[in-house]
Amino acid sequence: MTTLEARPITKAVKRVGMREALDSEWAKIITVRSTYWTGLATVLVGVGLSVLLSLAITSNLSGMSADQRAKVDISFTMLGLDFAMMIIGVLGVLVISSEYSTGMIRTSLSALPRRGMLMSAKAIVLAVIGLICGLLVAWGSYLCSLPFWTSKQISFDLSSSGNLRAVFGAALAIMLVALLGFGIGSLLRHTAGSISALLGLFFVAPIMTSFLPGTWGKDINKFMPSNAAHAMILTYHDPGYFTPLNGLLVLVAWIVILLTAAFLLFKKRDA
Repeated sequence: MTTLEARPITKAVKRVGMREALDSEWAKIITVRSTYWTGLATVLVGVGLSVLLSLAITSNLSGMSADQRAKVDISFTMLGLDFAMMIIGVLGVLVISSEYSTGMIRTSLSALPRRGMLMSAKAIVLAVIGLICGLLVAWGSYLCSLPFWTSKQISFDLSSSGNLRAVFGAALAIMLVALLGFGIGSLLRHTAGSISALLGLFFVAPIMTSFLPGTWGKDINKFMPSNAAHAMILTYHDPGYFTPLNGLLVLVAWIVILLTAAFLLFKKRDA
């Protein structure tokens, strides 16, 4: 009598790739209420403050000097941009820091042990959401603030040199600040500490460096993320800021440095 040998039944397991990682991160971020509230706050605060500040400035144009009026450009229709960037930066922090505070990061790594892919998927999904919010803030601010300026015979025609670039630059700046917050959150892994560091980098650091002797303060301030982002929407040359392209490169450099450092630590540290 012949005996049959039991053979183990094997089933091919599909390896998780970037598409699956993106689907997972997208599902996680859009099912959290804080994403909607933070995104809504970004748009409402950014557009709302731009409109209010445009109303205030146009109501007092007669009190502005000739030099001040010469610096009025399309960026004045988006004066709420700094506040919108701060809010979206907080979202960038929460995307990663909330996973550490809840312990969800261990579950994520169990499902996708490839840490580089996991971190890249989070950054890509966040960038998409940041760009959507950025476009809404930039175009909403411009369109809603424009009537106040046109009523004073000041036009910011998008066919003019630099104006269209400035609007898209504002949207891109918001997206990049979201990634900046993500980089800080990935490094510190603590929500309160990361948000404090983000606010300090944007508001405190430029004030402190301005007290440096000679031209050091002005030169260093150009490299601050807030000033680099602001340079992206200027349509005239200001010696206190980089050119729009250089401002973009500086902001990208900040993100690359932070994300590279965060990734190296992410590979070595326990979840």
